Amino acid sequence: PGCTDAAASNYDAQANEDDGSCIYPGCTDPQASNYNAQANEDDGSCTYPGCTDPAASNYDAQANEDDGSCTYPGCTDPAASNYDTQANVNDGSCIYPGCTNPNATNYDAQANEDDGSCIIPGCRVAFACNYNPDATVEDGSCENVSCAGCTYPNASNYDVTATIDNGSCVYLTPIEGCTYPDAINFDSNAELDNGTCDFSVSACPADLNADGLVNASDLSLFLSAFGTTCSD
Repeated sequence: PGCTDAAASNYDAQANEDDGSCIYPGCTDPQASNYNAQANEDDGSCTYPGCTDPAASNYDAQANEDDGSCTYPGCTDPAASNYDTQANVNDGSCIYPGCTNPNATNYDAQANEDDGSCIIPGCRVAFACNYNPDATVEDGSCENVSCAGCTYPNASNYDVTATIDNGSCVYLTPIEGCTYPDAINFDSNAELDNGTCDFSVSACPADLNADGLVNASDLSLFLSAFGTTCSD
């Protein structure tokens, strides 16, 4: 008795009666790419294709045969600032530095990261009518005319949009009051004297500090000025 199959690894040429002991080495795992349904003894030859590189995003720890399927996500565009020569799958991370402001003369529609290179011509003088806070280059366009006007609310031609007063204010109704500096009630804002000036002398002329009393404090003020020469 013995193995009478010449294809078996233990074929016995002397045997004339097969006893079922024939051995057929091979891969006995159905999951392997080289699975052998005839094999009844696993010889460790099973192959599992896959990505064998631990650095790959699809690394397969069970694989023992690299099938070239490894994927390395990253930026695959050589034009990008973060181009990755090892990457074989573009993950959308590419960075294209440039000017991202559409108002700039060098606006780059492809840029997705502003690198501060934007060129925006304009007026950079803060008090000008056409001041542009976003301007990066002075273009000599500053002007002080378009926003000039009367900036005083009390004037009849007050311009709410004016930011620079051009001296054009007109007061149809002048400010009335006492215009005489020597009067007690002199009004420095008055433009038209209304006859209200008060030149009267205080009812208590000795009350020098105007506290309603004549006492040592007033005397002290008097003595401190005693002997001085009064100007005309």
